[in-house]
Amino acid sequence: MAAAGVPQSVSIKSSTRMIGKLIEKVTGKDDLERVAYKEDLDLLNEYLKSRCLLFPIRPTRFLDAADFTQEQLMELVEQGTKDLAGDQFDLWILGIDSKNRLPAFSSQKKMEAFSAIMSKQLDKVFSLGCIEILLADIVKDLDVDFVDLNLFSQKSWKIDVRQQS
Repeated sequence: MAAAGVPQSVSIKSSTRMIGKLIEKVTGKDDLERVAYKEDLDLLNEYLKSRCLLFPIRPTRFLDAADFTQEQLMELVEQGTKDLAGDQFDLWILGIDSKNRLPAFSSQKKMEAFSAIMSKQLDKVFSLGCIEILLADIVKDLDVDFVDLNLFSQKSWKIDVRQQS
């Protein structure tokens, strides 16, 4: 029974979310990873129709990792915050092996791992923002070949994106 004044559907969603977080603590896999690990493409595609993903926004400014100052870092963060408040942004699409690849993440934690590795590879410091949206809503207007789900995580998945003609 739901608490007084709280609709039962809200109570059930909250309980489901809490159980999902508990399972994630035990298994180390979030809800989307648990579906993806089953390696059932139809099941994953169906799940992605209602599960939003995090897509990184291409940073506009970078600092050299070896010699940036505290002041420059604060400026970078402030500018990044202003950029995110605007309505114009570019997703961070990676060019790998002549293919356009869009990184997507099931959680903030997975996106932070991507950010750390990209920072090391580029030897740069940057502010990374993201947009949270359904996969189908974001890829329909992009020229991408693949979506890399949880890129640089312990396990990642490459999703082929077929453009409808």
